[in-house]
Amino acid sequence: MDELNLRALLQDESFVNYCRRTEKEDIEKWEKWLQKYPEHQQSIAELKETILAMGYYAGEVSVQANYFRLQQQIKKHSNQNRFKEIGKTVWFKIAAAVLAVGTVSLFLFQQQAPKETIEIVQHIGSPGQDAALLTLKDGSVISLTDIRNGSVVALQGGVEIQKSKNGELVYKAVEQDGAAAAAVNKITTNRGNQYQVILPDGSKAFLNANSTLTYPLKFANDARSVRMTGEIYFEVAKMDRGTDGKRIPFYVETAEQKIEVLGTHFNVNAYQDEPYTTTTLLEGSVRVTSLKMNESVLLKPGQRALLSERLRVDDIDISQDVAWIAGDFVFKGEELGSLLRKISRWYNVDVECPQRLNKLKFDGMVSRSQPLSTIMDMLQTTGKVKLTLNGRRLIVID
Repeated sequence: MDELNLRALLQDESFVNYCRRTEKEDIEKWEKWLQKYPEHQQSIAELKETILAMGYYAGEVSVQANYFRLQQQIKKHSNQNRFKEIGKTVWFKIAAAVLAVGTVSLFLFQQQAPKETIEIVQHIGSPGQDAALLTLKDGSVISLTDIRNGSVVALQGGVEIQKSKNGELVYKAVEQDGAAAAAVNKITTNRGNQYQVILPDGSKAFLNANSTLTYPLKFANDARSVRMTGEIYFEVAKMDRGTDGKRIPFYVETAEQKIEVLGTHFNVNAYQDEPYTTTTLLEGSVRVTSLKMNESVLLKPGQRALLSERLRVDDIDISQDVAWIAGDFVFKGEELGSLLRKISRWYNVDVECPQRLNKLKFDGMVSRSQPLSTIMDMLQTTGKVKLTLNGRRLIVID
């Protein structure tokens, strides 16, 4: 099988379904194809074996991220005899395909969970989804999952609220209304949900699980202010005042801090159960101010501000902080307690873990589209902990 065919198969959902025996229609389709082209049976069998050894998903992530992930998994595969042996030729072909396509991501885990475990975990600990509640200015609440993509959600204060064809919430001014500036909306994601909203000024906000964002229907001419809880990634649109051409600042407030922005990309983690409120800057510049201590720091790209009692700034590898935006969990020396809090929010489970285990550190990468069983397997292969799922209780023991 040449490389072009391999790349196509890795991106073909029907082929992955055939390998996993999940869709009858796809199974029949590929069995007929193999009957027609029997010369490819050996190559297909090898690729099928490879895919079955993987928690496989495709997503829009960078070529560099794909290469790094594949490199790490091949290294683990070659160094750990626990993994099922797969032909080197197949691995090299996959590596070439990933580098060429730039949109295929692979995660290899040690073994498939027992069938009965998979069924229970996927039912209870299935991955999160795009869903949110929108609270309008009159206090009424709309479930956005009940609104069809490409339709109007509401019209208030001269502003049309739409759910785009891609499922985003979009605000569009359709008429002048002075009352819009005083009216606010609030979007809320529960545990196991995430959502993206395009604000009235064109700025984008991507809410992680268990988060809220409160914002006006129309921003003021001298400043744009929003308030948040949980974790949100922002891409702030640059706006100038028409009178003097000065930039209109954008402010993000949490319970502990205020962030001033002129136009940039950054992530804010302000969960109440985290030891710090963190602000991670990807592009541009932001000023973070502690409301309690009245001290501030100016961040540069690649830096993170941590606020507890005092503010401090670290130069970091930002990939771990923003991996969730691309649909991944990335753990680089991450403590088990922090990792479990992320799992709890995304899979909507309650965690029980002895205090003595919280400081254990883990490395790894896995798609957020995978079921909870995949992460449980990943953690257990280290030999550091054992995990069981009882209803919505994830129990950790050593």
